[in-house]
Amino acid sequence: MRKLLVVTLMLVFHALTVAAAAIGSWNSYLAYSSITDIQPAGKLVYVLSSKGLFSYNTADNSIQTYDKMNALSDCNISHIAYCKAAKRLVIVYENQNIDLLDNNGDVVNISDYYNKSMTEDKTVNEVKVIGTSAYLSTHFGILKINVADGEITATYPLGQNVLSSTVLGNYIYATTPNGILKGNMGNNLLDKGNWSTEANFLAQHIFSIDNQLMAAADGSIYRKVNGNWEHAYNQAFKYCSMTNGQLIFCDQHTAMIFTTATDPVVITDPDAQFLAIAYDDSNNCYWANQPDQKLQSMTIVEKQFAVKNADLCPDGPKYNYFGFMRYYNNMLYTCGGGFDSFAELFREGTVQTLADNTWEVYEDNLGEKTNRLYQDLTCMDVDPKNPKHVFVGGRAGLYEYKDGKFVKHYHPENSPLMYALDDNSPNYILTLGLKYDKQGNLWCLNSLAKDASILELKTDGTWESHHTKTLMDDNGRSLPNMKCMTLDSRGLFWFVNNHWSVPSFYCFDPSTQAMNHYTTFINEDGATLTITGARCIAEDKEGNMWVGTNIGPLLLPKEDISKGSNPVLQQVKVPRNDGTNFADYLLSGVDVTCIAVDGGNRKWFGTNGNGIYLISSDNMTQVQHFLSTNSKLLSDNIESIAINDQTGEVFISTDNGLCSYMSDATATNETMTKDNVYAYPNPVRPDYTGLITVVGLSMNADVKIVTANGALVAQGTSNGGTFTWDGRDLNGDRVASGVYMVMTATSDGKKGTVCKIAIVN
Repeated sequence: MRKLLVVTLMLVFHALTVAAAAIGSWNSYLAYSSITDIQPAGKLVYVLSSKGLFSYNTADNSIQTYDKMNALSDCNISHIAYCKAAKRLVIVYENQNIDLLDNNGDVVNISDYYNKSMTEDKTVNEVKVIGTSAYLSTHFGILKINVADGEITATYPLGQNVLSSTVLGNYIYATTPNGILKGNMGNNLLDKGNWSTEANFLAQHIFSIDNQLMAAADGSIYRKVNGNWEHAYNQAFKYCSMTNGQLIFCDQHTAMIFTTATDPVVITDPDAQFLAIAYDDSNNCYWANQPDQKLQSMTIVEKQFAVKNADLCPDGPKYNYFGFMRYYNNMLYTCGGGFDSFAELFREGTVQTLADNTWEVYEDNLGEKTNRLYQDLTCMDVDPKNPKHVFVGGRAGLYEYKDGKFVKHYHPENSPLMYALDDNSPNYILTLGLKYDKQGNLWCLNSLAKDASILELKTDGTWESHHTKTLMDDNGRSLPNMKCMTLDSRGLFWFVNNHWSVPSFYCFDPSTQAMNHYTTFINEDGATLTITGARCIAEDKEGNMWVGTNIGPLLLPKEDISKGSNPVLQQVKVPRNDGTNFADYLLSGVDVTCIAVDGGNRKWFGTNGNGIYLISSDNMTQVQHFLSTNSKLLSDNIESIAINDQTGEVFISTDNGLCSYMSDATATNETMTKDNVYAYPNPVRPDYTGLITVVGLSMNADVKIVTANGALVAQGTSNGGTFTWDGRDLNGDRVASGVYMVMTATSDGKKGTVCKIAIVN
């Protein structure tokens, strides 16, 4: 009977089965486009690329990525080294956190060094594995880790920067800016007096091979022969490694390979752009980056590299820069960002889009075509009449793209845009805010310009200036950082000036040319608020405007928008509910860098250093506070948020790259029909333990789940267009196998529709 029930349910409901990410799940979208180290490990080859980690499996040709979502403890890897004896990969992060990853994907975290409070610089310069030990050369000395046991076993504080280290016999050797030191491991090496000078020349790296020492300095390779150091070879190098008994130096076109301390094999390839090469004794080949930064394997044929396998790389973006994002027409549009004071300056220019799990990187490296620095792209918008037509603004002007290809660069010589400096610097044409209107005209903000502040590029290609003195500073230029331009439901343009000199926000009515300015900040209690940054602005589903500032979010109610400039702003008061009448201002003192509103009118506040907050639709409840320490969030520094209202996926840009969270709120439908309301997963299989999700609902829809004979099992209200059910009845027990009806009604009591959920236990 049970098998018959399963077959019947699957036949009835197979059309409703939806492949969707579970609510509450995290995903990452990281770049793997710049290989800096390669570590063969039997059938696996580990690759450090763009500060992230992936592996290639030579047995089944699969590629696996590793990050906070599925394995690792942290972000931004600086070094990797494989320990064959312990069958673990040593991973050192830029913040000095340490992971040990085995070939099954299990991780042991060593956080002692990361958590250690020290006055010395803890930066790790190099990791070298010898036997079961890993030697970390740091700015203060050497750290020794037993990789098999997963613990720090020794620390040698030399009081100076150790560039590289190795072991030969009973001695440990360390290269420093003052020469090479050595210490007998039979002595107390905590005492700097037990270290002696081995050599006086400056070496960046030191190795032991074939029971001999070799050291490398800029353009030179040395070896120790009969107790004396001698200059052996002239060889420039950008990378060197010791893998599986072979010592390899490489620069862009040349690889020098040692199997002993003498007679290296030298291979030159004028078409190569080597950044990392490693020898793999398990597969009898060499691994290296291709010129396009994908992974390849090679063999040596007649003293030349012959490619064996090529074009190995995970899918993903090219850059980990997503400082500005918009979700539009089922596509995530992003550009790099980098101009604001809390972000990294001088980021490479990049435009990247995501649709159907496929990334497209727009034509980049445009410096030669534009004769200007292609950096710090801080805003973009999509033509409402053509989703393949995109404009991007930034530090050096305005860029136009069609179908991912560069079309035109707009600057003062071919448009009304103006230079930001009196010396007419071609790299300083601040176009930091863009937005299309519904008619397809593009509106631009031009900061630090003498006679231009708001410009309009019309659909016919002509320009119109809407310059106003309201946007001029005391130096006779437009405000220095006008950004975050948005068009609200009333047809009004809003933007902020995120600069300490005039922290402010503005409302521009294109139909009347009226400009309201908000340069003083007084809350509902009559207190004058002192802010140094107005970071962002967004409209909620009720038509209110939210402003993110360095002291928290401020609210301009929709009824006060018509009151003109500088009305009273609200710092939303959240009652303490502790028996007193006291309340606290919402997120008071939190530096809010970006705001997004989901389908349930909940507010997502991204912050500078405090992660991301999710606040309920009535603004009274903190639903979530995601930090890098309590979630899979990549960093606590949030730069941009964009939401796919159809699925509820919240894209979160951080200074460590892009991740997403699958929320439980989606866009609403005005009417609920059998065509737009459905549940997933459906059927619910016995091994499923996540939430069952119903989508396609109206705002605040009433939802009841009943058995086939009408008994109430669960009920609640939708978040936007979504309702979730844990598969349990009103008593908290998991429901029995069967078909359950989802009955819906609008918030005002009008009947909605019915869908079915099949549950198999």
